[in-house]
Amino acid sequence: MKVEDILKEDCIIENLEASTREEVLSAMCGVLLDKGYVKESFPAAILERERLYPSGLPMEGHKIAIPHTDAEHVNESVILFARLARPVEFSSMGDPDEKLQVQMVSMFALKEKKNIGFLLEVLITTYSDSAVLDAILKAPSVKAIYDILYEAVGSRIQDQEA
Repeated sequence: MKVEDILKEDCIIENLEASTREEVLSAMCGVLLDKGYVKESFPAAILERERLYPSGLPMEGHKIAIPHTDAEHVNESVILFARLARPVEFSSMGDPDEKLQVQMVSMFALKEKKNIGFLLEVLITTYSDSAVLDAILKAPSVKAIYDILYEAVGSRIQDQEA
């Protein structure tokens, strides 16, 4: 897996306006649908998976969610990243009763089922680095966010595959 195959500059949203988790996920799914990366079944599958298996990362500092769903709903692998205009409540991955104020969402769609666990591990490791999240929150543009993600995710993909 190569970062350039799954991370695209036109799949970065700089300041997504939304008030609820469902609005965030629906808006992001709409982008993936419009670009043809996912099937019509993807939005419902993401919402259902988020209900059953929350995606908020319970770590210190900035909060991020990593929603995804099964490969059967995907046409082409991609990561869609959104920096939210203001924090939105997501449930914690480890404890659904714990509510997190999420500022960033990294939704991924993978066509290859065997790579889902690998990419999830890479993204959790990447987003556990507070310097990466700080840089993304302060980034002045989509291009800057893309560059930060490209470097951070790309280096960790290489480290995991080595």
